[in-house]
Amino acid sequence: MAVCRGCRGCPAWSIMSICTLICFCIRYPLPNVALKGEATQSSTLSFATASKAIDGRRNSFYSNGFCSHTAEDETNPWWRVDLQRSFTITAVKVTNRGDCCAERLDGAEIRIGNSLDNNGNSNPRCASISHIKAGKTYTYRCDGGSMEGRFVNMFLPGQKKTLTLCEVEVYAAPAVEPLQNVALNRETVQSSVSAAYGPSKGVDGCRNGNLDSGCCTHTLEDLDPWWRVDLLAVYKVTAVTINNRQDAVIEKILGAQILIGNSLDQNGNQNPSCGMIESLDGTPTYTFQCNAMEGRYVNVIIPGIKRYMTLCEVEVFASLSVPDVVIPPPPSSPPPPVSLQFGGRNVTVVGERLCWSDALMYCRHYYWDLLSLHNQQEQSELEQLLSLIPFSLTDHVWLGLRRSLRADEWFWMSGYSMNFLNWPQDFVPDSYSSTCGGVASTEHFLWQDQPCGENLNFICQSGSDDAVQRVYFSSTKDPTNP
Repeated sequence: MAVCRGCRGCPAWSIMSICTLICFCIRYPLPNVALKGEATQSSTLSFATASKAIDGRRNSFYSNGFCSHTAEDETNPWWRVDLQRSFTITAVKVTNRGDCCAERLDGAEIRIGNSLDNNGNSNPRCASISHIKAGKTYTYRCDGGSMEGRFVNMFLPGQKKTLTLCEVEVYAAPAVEPLQNVALNRETVQSSVSAAYGPSKGVDGCRNGNLDSGCCTHTLEDLDPWWRVDLLAVYKVTAVTINNRQDAVIEKILGAQILIGNSLDQNGNQNPSCGMIESLDGTPTYTFQCNAMEGRYVNVIIPGIKRYMTLCEVEVFASLSVPDVVIPPPPSSPPPPVSLQFGGRNVTVVGERLCWSDALMYCRHYYWDLLSLHNQQEQSELEQLLSLIPFSLTDHVWLGLRRSLRADEWFWMSGYSMNFLNWPQDFVPDSYSSTCGGVASTEHFLWQDQPCGENLNFICQSGSDDAVQRVYFSSTKDPTNP
């Protein structure tokens, strides 16, 4: 692509392809093409799907439901938008989370390109984000505003990282490829050869229309004279230009047809037609728009007549025909939750795996609290529920068990009294045990303290008619904010 000034009928700045043939205008302001894209990410926390970052809203409060969010403490998390085609990208705008954790985005990289190797995270880098203030939107201009690609990635390298994006905007124009003359110096053949005017003269880069210059092809007087170039690969042909002889008998090119295709039946002269020289206007050059016709072979033939044929240059402007990009499937979603009623409450086993604090926030947002158990009957009903779960569970499942930070006392976050215990016989709760607790998902279903940062399945409960006050959980995050 060439950026040029002064294209006729265009504003001061334009994008020009095959500058001698076509001038394309790009007018500003450019649209946010991410709005029509498809987004995916390395993992998804709760409701915060990848598409939330391209919904057109810069609302930076996570709990309002307009931000994407990967699982916490992931290695090299990433987010990607597929723009559905290649664009020339002028700027990328990123809106950071505003309610907390603005520093999480520090070090993220914006990558742009057409490859899905390494999920697109190996594409060229547009910019690195040093820091975006909470709730703010920063603009990144990529390579002076001219990077090209179909995929825009937000990649956060490192361990124990969390990627939250409250909006990603991509301002771009459709990419205009700098089409090359792919016929130059390719293999050629023609129906016959007159003297030293062989078929390769038609692709040697010389447009001199004087036969004596040595730049033109020439056949004998053949019936249906033809010439062919082998592009050596299948191309999408945008335009073909024929340079005619100028020193004499210019009318002999009249009736010539341009054929493009992949067949060599009858020397390629049965391939589809791009155009025909139906009249002469006195100009040395004739250009035909071929609308991305696909083919390896380009023929010029004058059918139905016995005649000499002379060509003083044939130029084929095209791009390689490549198969459509195969998009890998998005990360699998967690299995649906499983619920039943016991103790006057609706109890739900959640297929998602979260750390204890995020599990608590999830339950308080969508249900009421993490599960508390009040007697042996409820423990038995829970064991039956866990035995019937149709998906694979972690070895332990979070309950609303919590230990006081400065003592060995355990309590329920729901506010219920702990009148029933199911710890192992040798378990002695003390100030050195983990402060979070769960239940084994198999065998004896005993309670056990677990590291609070472990990502485990968990069990939520609805509220009951009892007038109990849930235990306040001191956190830098809102209970509805994983």
